[in-house]
Amino acid sequence: MNLPAAGEPSFWTAPDGCRLAWYEFGKSDGIPLMFYHGWPSSGSQAAMLHHLACERGIRVIAMDRPGMGKSEFVPRRTLADWPGQIEAFVDFLGVESFLQLGVSGGGPYIPACVASMPDRVAGSAVLCGAVPISGDMRGFHPVYRLLFPFRKLPTACFSMLLMVAKWMIRDGGGQKLRWIARSLPEADRLALEKDPQTIPHFIGSFEGGIAQGGRGVMGDAAIYFQPCPIDFSRIESAIRYWHGAADFNIPLSKVIEFTDGIPGACLEVDPDLGHYSLALYRAGEAMDYLAKCWTGARE
Repeated sequence: MNLPAAGEPSFWTAPDGCRLAWYEFGKSDGIPLMFYHGWPSSGSQAAMLHHLACERGIRVIAMDRPGMGKSEFVPRRTLADWPGQIEAFVDFLGVESFLQLGVSGGGPYIPACVASMPDRVAGSAVLCGAVPISGDMRGFHPVYRLLFPFRKLPTACFSMLLMVAKWMIRDGGGQKLRWIARSLPEADRLALEKDPQTIPHFIGSFEGGIAQGGRGVMGDAAIYFQPCPIDFSRIESAIRYWHGAADFNIPLSKVIEFTDGIPGACLEVDPDLGHYSLALYRAGEAMDYLAKCWTGARE
């Protein structure tokens, strides 16, 4: 089944004047679901959910975070800024309540929104989600650990690193990309190779995510290292997490520690899956869960 082309995004101007890009997939008049993309990526990543959403009557709305994709850069933003932005955006859409799904780097934005507007979020799910990082990078993917010391470099230097990464993944012969793939668990390699559309789609969303260079990518990454401004320990609303025991990008131990501190969190661990494989193979299950949340909220 062919994935839809992401196309050009729509644009919305937030109350603070920031111009933000957003995409829409799935059923246009379906159940509203806000999708929070990975890092570094863009809202076009949500095209992977298009057919799953159509089958379940879900409308997927995916915004590029500030500085990512085609959304305007916002200096010194924090995780606590996101819920207000989303609330103003769904008001603009005329949506009263909504579902939300975060993948990888979009993970922390899920509990942030639940904490801020529990009465408007009808259901929340996180796939292979990142968590706030105190600075201890043990267990994270070697590329993340390599980038960590560079995060405070001038943006021009980081932009050069991103261009090198772009050159590597765009290698026509695929040799460099295969070298990177060898650092992934077998489950991830097989999942990425199973559908010929998958890797080009991930490359496209990555290229969109780094389009503004180091400033945007570093600004988005800084969110994970900031002292968390939100008290997640007060969240009673349900948040469903899925994570792979073979995730080499985001260690399961960090996710267990984080979700243990959220009363409403439920973590399901897949013993055989990694990072990308879990996102690909458990997306349908997460969408089923969210559709049930929506039905349950209206009974």
